[in-house]
Order: sequence, then structure tokens, then C-alpha cells
Amino acid sequence: MQIPGVDSAPSVLPATPGRGFAVTERGLAERTDRIESRPMKPAPLVSIVMPVFNDEATISHALESALRQTLHEIEVICVDDASTDGTAAVVERFGVRDPRVRLIRHERNLSAFQARRTGILAAQADYVLFLDGDDELAADAADKAHRQAQATDADLVGFGVTVVEKDGRTGGSYERRLQPRHVSLEGTEVLRGLFPVGKPAQGQLWRMLFRTAVLRDAYALLPDDLALPRVNDLPLIFLVAALATRYVSITDRLYRYHFGRGGSGHDVDSVERAEFYVSAILSIDSIRPAVQNLAGTHSDPPLLLEAYESARLSIVGYVCSQLIDRSESAVLDAALAHLHTVASAHDIIHAAARFYPAALTTLKFHTPWHDLADRPVRSILLATSTLGTGGVSAVLTSQARYLRNAGYRVTVVARTAGSERSAVPEGAAFVEMTARGLPERLEEWADICRAHEVDVVIDHQVLYTRYWPEFALMARAEGADTVGWLHNFAARPIYDGDDRLSLIEQCGRTLARLVVLSPLDVAYFKLRGVAHTSFAPNPPSPLLVESSSRAVTKSPPIDRIELVWWGRLEQRTKQVFELIEVGVQLRKLELDFRLTVIGPDWDDVTAKKFNAEARRRRVGDHVVAVGPRHGRALVEAIDAADAFVSTSIIEGYQLTIAEAQARGLPVFMYELPWLTLVQDNDGIVPVPQGDAAALAREISRVVGDPDRYVRLSNASVDAAQRALSYDFGRLYQDIVSGTPGPEFSPEPTLEDARELLRLLVFFAERAERRGRAPARDSGLVPRLWRSAAPIGRATLKRIPGLRPLAHRAKKRLLGG
Repeated sequence: MQIPGVDSAPSVLPATPGRGFAVTERGLAERTDRIESRPMKPAPLVSIVMPVFNDEATISHALESALRQTLHEIEVICVDDASTDGTAAVVERFGVRDPRVRLIRHERNLSAFQARRTGILAAQADYVLFLDGDDELAADAADKAHRQAQATDADLVGFGVTVVEKDGRTGGSYERRLQPRHVSLEGTEVLRGLFPVGKPAQGQLWRMLFRTAVLRDAYALLPDDLALPRVNDLPLIFLVAALATRYVSITDRLYRYHFGRGGSGHDVDSVERAEFYVSAILSIDSIRPAVQNLAGTHSDPPLLLEAYESARLSIVGYVCSQLIDRSESAVLDAALAHLHTVASAHDIIHAAARFYPAALTTLKFHTPWHDLADRPVRSILLATSTLGTGGVSAVLTSQARYLRNAGYRVTVVARTAGSERSAVPEGAAFVEMTARGLPERLEEWADICRAHEVDVVIDHQVLYTRYWPEFALMARAEGADTVGWLHNFAARPIYDGDDRLSLIEQCGRTLARLVVLSPLDVAYFKLRGVAHTSFAPNPPSPLLVESSSRAVTKSPPIDRIELVWWGRLEQRTKQVFELIEVGVQLRKLELDFRLTVIGPDWDDVTAKKFNAEARRRRVGDHVVAVGPRHGRALVEAIDAADAFVSTSIIEGYQLTIAEAQARGLPVFMYELPWLTLVQDNDGIVPVPQGDAAALAREISRVVGDPDRYVRLSNASVDAAQRALSYDFGRLYQDIVSGTPGPEFSPEPTLEDARELLRLLVFFAERAERRGRAPARDSGLVPRLWRSAAPIGRATLKRIPGLRPLAHRAKKRLLGG
């Protein structure tokens, strides 16, 4: 049929010949006699295009708002996308009432993207407004937007939007983000301004008035039968922004958008719903060929391509964020798995980091484990906080040397400023990160991984930072697997009163391998589900290596004993004030002694403070902190001593033990039973934690037993040699290739479980005693109990006699 006032509009509008579908215009066909008797209506100035599908419940309000326009010269083109309800009938009734309403029907559902195309092709006005079937236009929307377009000759006119939440509220953050940000833009600035690189893409068609010709030009770049079920407006508006020459805006809020109607704001309660959300990525992917073709004629091809990639990544991040925020727990894993079939892990992680960094918090808990043995390794990155000369830095420096000698390229990255450049290992590249915010730091991390072609990251900060999983994810996105390296016993977070242990357990799959310092640590993490755990001893220090090359013979002390301790003056883990207590107990035994304490001031203890406390306890002449010693001065102080004393409560790998034993010193210490250094070590005399009196008694017995002293000294030298016996080069190669020997990844035993349960109770009690235990309602204490529970159940099943100990642990941790 011929539509009155539209000479060129056919009754059937084929989208593309031979495509197999048709578009039919109806509505007033049954009343042809009445239509032909009406006077010709004026040509419309604005075409309001309404793509509708099953909008029977809301379309009346939408149509009423369109027909209330103060600009009378409009047409309302309703394109029904094969609704199965009474939507078309409602439109037909409005068409009877007002001839400006036109109904075009798709014979089958083709998506709103095709419905808009149909409406645009049928539009008679030079400008188009879009209206969804569940929203409304302000009464003066067409008039104000058209006047602005005419006055400025703009291709696009932006205007304000009111967002109506499900509960009827307006004025929320989403509404604020939808308001126009630019007064006017021209040329390539239209694309740059509407799709700024690095910012979340906004692509709602109903926020603007469009020149019809530009819309048609944009559609002409795409396949005629392209159907986009989700985010079907952003691809079109991106192409329009690339083609437009002028954009202007007004602040008037001319559109009422109802959030939660249609496809927006729904929870993801099924895999099918997740697939619908994820299809948004397919929508933006669908215009890539068009963008690439357009780049051939565009005035700024690099801008066009960069803006597209940014917009695409923004959509990937948005979809990821929506799945995380809206998925029911039972669906989330399947939803994220489907996301990974549509977008690469690289794009998902980069998109989340750049646009929706909060999503990384969940992604790190829902990532599959990736085995190191999948590909060859050539380049290794060693990560720390700051690079110095001791502690973690000393381990890292030795690792770098062994890895370099094995033929790997090595890059050392310090995540914070303040490194000692002289400590950078010979032959290793060094990078000090400078970015501040987490998203920016993650992007910098990715740049480093790319620039140095990193295959494996060894992260030495897993126990000391909360954000290591995000860095591991970003490294994986760049093709690098991460090995997490722990530098303390597994119970350290319990003793510190934080949840780092839970974080390692929950995010262990972001690590290709977790490396710990003892078999008991391996047992803990394997019992907690981190099966890809192995242990590796720390490499020898230069002092240990140098000492091993000389013959050592120590003479037993006669009447007087010289004791030594060295390390950092720190109370929380090394308990240096316990050294003073040992001195007090030795004095009670009337033993002639001197205990020299060597090391730098630390956060909570200085040499001055330590010596003042020693004087207060009346042992200031016998227990003296002398400050740091290095090189030959340190060796001379060690060789002047008869024995080494240690009062640490928790350590990962106390290298000073091996250093002391290499110089022939017996070791008297508070027990640290998990340390590999103390296993089968007859040069060590351990006593229960905190028992300074017992430690003093053991020291005094040696003074009175020269033969025992010689046996202890010789056993120390033998133990130091065993500490040097590892082939560290081979061990590190096996770790980075994912093939550590079974001796380094033993399976847990019941005895391991029993010992772990005992130690977890001990450190939970100590944390509470020190006032560092968190409040029981904070959520951390229950998590700590859950950490111990599997170990406890495995032990109690075979050893029921431990039930009183388990009950005591539960009472301590949960207060029950």
C-alpha cells in the first residue's frame, strides 16, 4: 500500500534482496478509504523511531509521550520485531487515532539493531530521535533538539537524560554519567570526545538526535542482515561518531529511561542469561571489519582504531563486571567460563584492570590453574618491594645469579621506590615501578612483562601484599605464569592477625606454583587444596659459602662462654628482648658470660633501647647491642664467640643458623620445628618456645662439658655442609619449568596434620596474648579456624585422643 504523505515508502521494505526476510507496513490498511480522504500532512521534521518487542505493557506510555510533542511535524515509526504479545495491536490503535503513527512489522525477530535499521530506512525526516517501547520523551524533546540541530547544522545533538530506577528514584550515579560532557565538537573531535580512549564507552542512542543521512551511512558499512541481541546501539553510535562532522549538546533532560525494564538490570540466574550478557562483546566485535574499512578513508586512522579498541575493551570489562555483580553464586563460575570463550584472558584482565578494577577482586577467586610445564621458559622476572642487601633481597639476588648462570634472561622489578642500585645482580635488567593507583600499576606491570618478554614471574611479595593475585592475573594475560615464593612459615599470618593465609588459599590458582620453605608448609597448603606447592631451601649467603671453604676447629669454653646473635633488632618475630631474659637466667646460674647482639635498628627496637632494657634488668654488662657489623668485622665477631643464641618465635629459613654452624658454633635456640635447617641437626640444642630458663641451663651444661661442646661444634660444621649440598641451579630450573622433584613436594602425613594443628593453636594463642588477634566478629578468626579444620578432621579421624587439643583450639579461636 502507499502511505499518505510518503510517496516513496513501499508497503514491503526488503532489508536486502535475497536475505530471506521481509518488513511489512501495516496499521491503517483496513481504513484506506478514510486515509485517502484526509488532507496531505506536512512533511515531518523529526522521525521518532521506536524498535519494539513484546512491549504491550509499556508502549502506550511511550507513544503518548511521542504524540505529546510540542513539535507537531513529527512521525512515529514503530518497528515491531515479531512480538508475540499485543504490542502491534496497541500501535495500530494509536495509528487509527493519529496518522503520524506508522507500524512496520518484521515477520521474524531480527533484534533491535535491525528494527532501528528498518525505521531509519523508512524515516522521512532529516533528523531521527530514538525511543524505546518502555521509556518516554519529554514533551519538548523533538522541538528543542531539532531547533539546536538547525541552528548549528549539527549531525548529532546530545541532551540530558532522567534515569528512573526500579523503585522510582531518579538522580543516581548512572544518571549523572549519562549527561552530556561536551558543549560542541567538530571533525575528529566528535569521535575523540564521545569515545575517549581509556574511558568507559557510552553508546545509548536515545541520548541524541541524529541526522538521518549519517545513520544511513553508518548502517551501509555493515552487513544488511546483522543481528545484535545485546548492546545493539553502541556499535551504531560508534560508527556515527566516526562519520559525523559536528556534535552539539543541550543540558535539558529530554528522555526518561526506565532502568530494569527490557534487557537491562536483570540478575544472571542461568547460563542462558549469562550468554545474553556476554553477547554484548560479539556486538562490538561485529563492527571491526567496518572500522578497518573506514580507517582507509578516515582523516585520523590511528585515532579511529585506538578509539575502537578502547571501546571494545570497555565493553569486555563492563560484561565482566556485570557478570560478577549480577550472577548468582551457583552460576558465576559457568558465566565466567563462557566469558572466556568469547574474549581472551588477556582482554578480560586488561579490560577489568583499566575500566572496572573492582572486578579483579572477584576474578582472582575464579581463575583456572595453569601449569608451568606447558611451554619453554627463556625470560624470568623476579619481583620484590625494594631491592636491598639482606633478607628477601639476598635470596632474590642469589636466585638471579643461579638463573643467569643457567642461561635465562633475568629482570628484577622493584614495586616501590628506594632500591639500592648497587644491589642489582650482575647481568640482570632492573626496573623500578613508578605508577601509583592499582589500575595504573597493573598496566605498568603488563608493559614490563611485554617489554622484557617475560615467561615466568617469581613473586617474592606474596606474603607481604594483598594485590599479588591481581599482578599474577595481569602477568598471565601477557603470557607469563607466576610462581609465588613465601619467605616465612605458613602460620605467620595467624601470628600477625591478618588474612593473608586465606588469600593465598583462595587465590592459589592464579599461581602456577607456590614455593614454600619446608615440608610442613607443603603439607599445610596441600591440605588446604593448593596441590601445586613445593618447597625449596634458601640459597647460601656469601658468608656461608666463604665459611665452607675453610677448616673449622673450635675450642670448648672454659669457665666463661662468649655468645653471639646477629640479625635485625626486631621484637615481633625475632624477640630480641628475650635475649635479655636469657642473660638474666644465665646470671641466676652464676655463669660467666657475654652475649653480643649485632644488627641494625629496626621498626620497634634500637640498640639504645635494647641496652637500656638490659641495664634495667641488671645484665647491661653482659648483654650488649653493638649495632651492625659487616664483612670481616662480622666474621671476626662470630669467630670470637663460642655459641650462637636464637630466640625467634617464627622464621621461614633462618640463614644465620647455617652461617653460625659453618663457623663451628653450636646453636642454642627456641624450637622452630618446621625449619629444614634443624632437621636431623645434632649441632642444635632446642628448648620450648619462651623458656629462657631452659635455654640458659643448656648453655651452662655445655660450659661444664667440653666433650659435648666439641661434638656439638663438629655436628654444626657437618650440618652447614648439608645446607650447601643442594644443586640450586638445577632446583630453580625445575621450579620454573614446573617439574620439581617429588622429594620437594611430599604428600601430607597424619603426623604433619598433628604438628600443624599444634602450631596453629600456639600461634593463635600468641596472637591473642600479644593483643594482635582480631575481634572474633571481624570474620578473620572464623576463617583461621576454617583453615585449620580440614587438618584437624584428618588428624582426629585417626587419633581421637587429640580431641581435647582440638576443642582447646576452637575455644581459643571462636570463643565457644
